[in-house]
Amino acid sequence: MPPKSKPSNPPDTRPLINLTKSTQILLSHYQSSLLPAKLSSSSNVSSTSSSSTTTTSNPLDTIKATTTLLRSHTTTLSLLLLTPPFTPTAVATKLSDVTMKSLTNMVNAAASPSGMGALMRSEVSAGVRRVLSAWGKLLALVGRLAEKGAVAEAEAEKQEVLSITGVVWEACDALLKICQDGVVGVVVRKAEGFRAVLLDAVEELKEWGEDVDDEEGDAAEGSDGEGGNEFADEDEIFGAANKLGKGDKELKALLDTSVKRLKMVGIFYQALIKRRLKTFPSPTSSATNGETADGTQTDPTTKLEQLMDLLKTIPDTIDDLASAFYDLNEDEAKETLDQCCSEAKRAAEIVKQSWTGQDDEFTAWAGKFISALEAA
Repeated sequence: MPPKSKPSNPPDTRPLINLTKSTQILLSHYQSSLLPAKLSSSSNVSSTSSSSTTTTSNPLDTIKATTTLLRSHTTTLSLLLLTPPFTPTAVATKLSDVTMKSLTNMVNAAASPSGMGALMRSEVSAGVRRVLSAWGKLLALVGRLAEKGAVAEAEAEKQEVLSITGVVWEACDALLKICQDGVVGVVVRKAEGFRAVLLDAVEELKEWGEDVDDEEGDAAEGSDGEGGNEFADEDEIFGAANKLGKGDKELKALLDTSVKRLKMVGIFYQALIKRRLKTFPSPTSSATNGETADGTQTDPTTKLEQLMDLLKTIPDTIDDLASAFYDLNEDEAKETLDQCCSEAKRAAEIVKQSWTGQDDEFTAWAGKFISALEAA
């Protein structure tokens, strides 16, 4: 009788397990290096491989290339985790390719102090951190399958592989969109979001002003104890106290003025997006710096960042204004409204002239907006 064939030895998964653990530590370091506090120090992530020292004049080009490659590697890795037999060496090779090439170059580019303004750099680094987080989940799954020494076999395991792969894809697609949209797409999207928050707050204020508390009617209805409002005490506890009363004529007039002015600020956001944000010069444009009529040099990136800070602050100030009205605090409401209008006027002044420091149609419009806001 021919001798029975010996069963093949199971693959050695210890190197793969150790690799997943060391890579998790590296990912944590990468995540930490891209936190805002670390980015402000402008220190790049040190390369761990000679292949990771490649740089380009435009970090966004590097991020787009490495993200596209990472997405492709993720697809291949998911197939290795789903298709028997389990091959630790193939999985380890793929992990090393992703970590030592794609991720390291991506993180270095995101941490680069040149080629991106602070606003774009912050947006890109946040996108890279999401990619790292998603990849960490896939790495943890690889570790669990390596401990088991087999591919995903149970239906739940297979679904987990597919689900986490999808999470990595989504993070990569979001990062690619940031790179493709560029600074214009990022700031337009942010400004539209700020404007939506602003308009929602204005609408809430308007509705609150229309919900007038008829104090005299309530008192007359409940004065005889017959057919009165048995929920009067509960109404007072649950918010009637901060309703705008019919006698609060001065506060109502201030509210009407506030709503009118804030609607004008909403229109300003709309015009600003169309006439300034969508026309922001690309980094490669020859019009990245300009000179005003008095010879003052202009820096579009600096102006843009100052502008976006104000566009973000204004909705927060409107929230404070709403709180002052809800507290029936007229003095605080006046002060906060003035602050909000001042912020809007400062924003208009920052970009009153074009990015190259020249007067144009928006210059005249911004001047009229400031005058109208003061007169309202």
